[in-house]
Formats: sequence, C-alpha cells, structure tokens
Amino acid sequence: MKFFIISILFIVILNIYCQQVEDIVQCNDIDINHEKLEQMTIKEQEQFIKSILDEYDTNITSLAYITSLAEFQTHLYLNDSSKRRTTDKYYEIYRSCLKTIAIVARRFQSLINNNQTSIRWLLLRTQAIGDAGENNTVIKLEMQKLRSRMKEIYHRKFIWNNTQLGIDEVQEVLGKLESPDDLLSLWNAAYEVAIPMRDYYSTLIAIQNQQAKQNRLTDKTDLTTNIEERRIVEQLWQELKPLHRLLHAYVRQQMSKLYPELIQLDQPIPIHLTKDLFGSMMTYLVKDILPFPYLKGIDLGPAMKQENFTEEKIFHYADRFFVSLNLTQVPNSFWNLSIFKKIPNRHMACHPTAFDMYKYDDVRIRMCTSLTSRDFYIVHHEMGHIQHYLQYKSLPFWFRRSPHGAFSEAIGDAIALATMSPTHLKRIGLLENYTLTREDNINYLISQGLSRLFLPPYAYALDIWRWSVYNGSIQPFQYNKRYWDLICQYQGLKPAKPRNERYFDPATKLHVAFDLPYIK
Repeated sequence: MKFFIISILFIVILNIYCQQVEDIVQCNDIDINHEKLEQMTIKEQEQFIKSILDEYDTNITSLAYITSLAEFQTHLYLNDSSKRRTTDKYYEIYRSCLKTIAIVARRFQSLINNNQTSIRWLLLRTQAIGDAGENNTVIKLEMQKLRSRMKEIYHRKFIWNNTQLGIDEVQEVLGKLESPDDLLSLWNAAYEVAIPMRDYYSTLIAIQNQQAKQNRLTDKTDLTTNIEERRIVEQLWQELKPLHRLLHAYVRQQMSKLYPELIQLDQPIPIHLTKDLFGSMMTYLVKDILPFPYLKGIDLGPAMKQENFTEEKIFHYADRFFVSLNLTQVPNSFWNLSIFKKIPNRHMACHPTAFDMYKYDDVRIRMCTSLTSRDFYIVHHEMGHIQHYLQYKSLPFWFRRSPHGAFSEAIGDAIALATMSPTHLKRIGLLENYTLTREDNINYLISQGLSRLFLPPYAYALDIWRWSVYNGSIQPFQYNKRYWDLICQYQGLKPAKPRNERYFDPATKLHVAFDLPYIK
C-alpha cells in the first residue's frame, strides 16, 4: 500500500513538472553568421560556440530528465498503455531537440579541424548524438508506432506449465529445469512470443535505411557502427575463437554424458540443453560439467541465504566494494528510488538496467534480483554503470554518456570479474572455510569460461545478422534461416527444434525487439 501511494503521488508530481518543462524547454534553431564567425579569434569562436551549446545543454538535460522519469515509470507498469504514450511523447520532443542541436553543430563544421581540442570534441559529440533523429514528422510518428508495438509484443505474458511468464522471467525458470522435455517446451514457448514482430521489424528497417540515405549514409549500419569498429571486433573474435572452440568441445563432450541420445560429438549443441535462452552463458551447467565435480565449488546462493541476505543487501555489498576503491558512494536517493526485486502481482520489466536520470546524482537501478551467484555478478556489473554515471555527473550532457558503448560495459565486467574471485569472496565472508587447491583453481577458471566465453560469439553473430539485414544481404524471407546459420557458425549451437520463416527468433532478444545495439 505504501509503495502504491508513493507511486500515485510521484505520477501526479511528474505530470505537473513535465507540463511545466514542456512549456518552457525549447531547442530553437540558430542561424549562424559565418562571415562574423570567421572574423573572430579562435578564443572568441570557442566562447561563442560554447555559449550556444551551454544553453542547449540546459534544455536537453531537462528533457532527458523528464523522459527518463517517464521511461522508468513505464517499465514498472507495462500494462498501462497511457504511460507508454506519455513516454513516447517525451521521447519525440527529446529526439527533435537532439536533431536541432546536431543541425546547428554542423554549421560549425569548418572549425572542427582547428586545434581547439575541447570545442572539437564538443561539436563531434553533439553531431553524433543528434544524427539518429528523423526529419519528417510523419516518418517520426510511424517509427515511434513501430517501436512501441514491438516493445508491447516483447512484454506480453505467455502461459507455460500453468504459469504466466514474460521473456524477462524465463531465464530463472529455465536454469532450474532438469528434464530435456521441459527445457524444450519452455524454450519453444518463449521463442513463440517474437513471431508477431517480424513484419513490424522489416518495415522499421526499411524506413531507417531511407532515413540514413537522406543523411548521406549508405544504410542504418553507418548509424550504429563503422568500418573500423567492425574490423576491430572481427580481429578480437579471431583471437578468441581458438579458446572458444576448445571450451565448446569440452562442454559438448561433458554434455554428451548427460544427454547421450541428444548430443552428438560431431554436431552443434541443441541450444535448449545449455539452459540459457540464447546459449550465451553456460553458468547453469557448471555443476554438471566441471572437471572436478566432487569439489564444493562456488555457489553463493546458500551462503547468501545463510547470512540472511535480502536482494537490496547485494547492492550494499557492491556499493562498499566501489567505496573501497576510493570511488563514489551512491546517494541516499538511490536506495529510495531503485527497484531491487520484482513487485508482487505487477507486470513490470525485469531486465537488469541502470538509469542515469540526468539530474545531478539521481541514479537508479531496476532489477528483479535473485539470491544467486549469477545475480551477484550482474549486480556488481550494473553498479559499475552507476559508478560511471556518478563520475561524470558534473559534465555537460554531451560528455555524460560513454565515449563508446563498449567502454561502460567493460568497466562493469572488469569490476564484476574481480568481485567473483575466490580471494575476494573469502574476504567478505561468503566463502568461509574454503581452501583453494590446484583443482579448485581449474574449476574456477572453467566456470569463468562458461560464464564469459560464450557471450562474444553470440553478440557478434547477432549483430552480423543485423548489419546484414541493414545492408540488404539478408532479406525478410531469409531472416530466420540466416540467423540460425550464424548462430551455428559462431556459437556451435542449433535450434531446439526445426525452424522456418514463420518464426522471428532474433527478436526474442530484447536488443532486437527494442532496436538497440548489442555488440558493445
């Protein structure tokens, strides 16, 4: 009841505040007198540009704040279509503002190559952030409608084994199943959800490619990545591939002992038997395939329950870890405004997400946390994002984002890996009476490989599929076949049951359904 009352008050205040901001905040176009600009000294030019962008910074930060507030509420009330419409409305204003700023920033293009490091980067960032904006109002509304429809489909519940589930909730159930028949049944039910998205997605891509060409780009690929980035990713994959192949062979051999009738040593692994919806993490197989299974191993679930952990307590442990590195403690508002566990009887988004609300130190997390080793890792990863937001909170809007999506992800993963080491876990009391032997270390390294080495080939395969869709080398009538061809080629996995083009399996992943980049 307390949470309900707070939510109602929050929504009322939000609507009043947002209406006030909407009435005040405007990102007006500015005509630049280039003749006058060229007569200025470099210092005067820099001050002039900075004054313009500072004014825009105030406006775009206010818009980012109200848009983030609306989005956060939408995630908590997925059945409330009015909240989604409100969020879409503010995103529309927000994107329009970004586009205006990018247009104005391009008028200073001739100054970018001057030796003015700060202003050069400021202009590059404002242009890059605004490049995704759409010019035509009709097209904007159509794209907004398509995105909203796909999100709505993704969040639909389905019935499995007399239980109502959303895609976000499938993984926890899947990881606990033992029967191959149950694994197959749940996997298939989850992948059915994405079928209606197929036509919406192909229409969205066609419109986005049209927009890209209007911005003098080849296709949408140029909006989401670049040739150099793709080259680096391919190089990294070639370096990682030999180790992945060895670990894959080991996993397949061990799994063939568990499922001798279902796994052949010269064939891809059926994806549902990995107990991971996408085969991107093998952590749920650890106890069955470790080389020294008789050893206790690291399972934080029982230890956390013994220590009377709550979901929120894991976040306190993560916060203390960052403070021990002489980094910033999260503000009190973080504990009051974040969601650490699923709200009972509420259809809400559960995908772990860190939010920068763009209002100084207002940072939040929304996560349906479980007391497991996997979620202990994820919490520290997400708190890495929060730490990033706090470190950049005093900078202009343009520099509060990560310089590259992979940068922020790498921070989260580096921290999370460190906190999962046996030495650290012993230090904080979650691995008491645990002696590290050579066999323990081997088990630990294998378990880390199962957790980390299967994600890069999945991420790469998924985005190769998307890049190929963008450039037209994969057509709508090939969507599903070519997706599974890539999954087989890079991950060494095959679908749980035969697929055809009725299905739209890539969109079972949130990042495809929500049109978000993933390779980062």
